[in-house]
Amino acid sequence: MALRIFDTDPDAKPKPKSTDYGYDFQFRSGMQKNRKPISLANWRVLSGRPDVSDAIAQLMGGSVSEWDPSKEMNLEVLTETNSIEIVIDGPDAIEDKLILWGRSGPVHECDGEFFLSPVEDKGKPCGCPKTLKDRKAAARAGRGPSPAINVTFRLAHDYDLGRGKLIATAWSMAEVIHTVKNDLERVGEPALCTLTIEKVEYTNKDGENVSFKKPVIEVLGSYNDAIAEERD
Repeated sequence: MALRIFDTDPDAKPKPKSTDYGYDFQFRSGMQKNRKPISLANWRVLSGRPDVSDAIAQLMGGSVSEWDPSKEMNLEVLTETNSIEIVIDGPDAIEDKLILWGRSGPVHECDGEFFLSPVEDKGKPCGCPKTLKDRKAAARAGRGPSPAINVTFRLAHDYDLGRGKLIATAWSMAEVIHTVKNDLERVGEPALCTLTIEKVEYTNKDGENVSFKKPVIEVLGSYNDAIAEERD
């Protein structure tokens, strides 16, 4: 005997969880702990597929655990790897923009100079500050957009596992992502790259020790050439 609570209200019935995200796993360089963001020394990988999560754990170390059952990407692997070779098809595989989020979605989306959305504002000046320093300050104050960078890729050593996505919000990546796209443009075909969580340490002008971690993409060259060399 089954409950018939949705017979008279079918629209209220929960929809089955989607398995078509456009990608099969997601790389993150940080996580929330006690509601506070923390950066990680090694890659954190999310997926909604147990077979993919198991393969990631075998390739990069770590073990699979359930992260959030309410999320589509509900499994996570806290890997033991901070650098891995990936394949990026070209500059179009990188989406980089600035977004200020509101309660129900983006309230400001631009490329730093012109609006990207909504449609009626696309192409109009966005009004963001001119200097990088002022852009960062506005973002910290919640009055300006922050980087939203998505990189779609495959794993070089498990190419058929599926498509992955790096989601990055660091200004340090936003400042150099154009050089990565230029390097991919020069390769002109799927490129072999390294994706690394890099630790940066220095002493600032006030004599204080500064330490942080950032995601770094280095373009090595043609993936097809690298495969050919391995076969020779």
